[in-house]
Amino acid sequence: MTARRPAPRLPDIDPDRCTGCGRCVAACEPRVLSLETRADWRKAAVLHAGADCTGCSLCALRCPFQAITMRRPAAA
Repeated sequence: MTARRPAPRLPDIDPDRCTGCGRCVAACEPRVLSLETRADWRKAAVLHAGADCTGCSLCALRCPFQAITMRRPAAA
């Protein structure tokens, strides 16, 4: 089995702009995004992005609040 190449860009979520609406989570086919819930707020969060994210940018496109920017991963 061939290892999958890492995504060229990964989602970076601005917590100040995120409202927790969940549109990005619904758009994420590999399911690397989730909603993090705390006492009085919900925010989107990235889970395992480096391993599973395809870099498709659908999450950023679906966000009506422009809270997601696709960025190049940091060099290891």
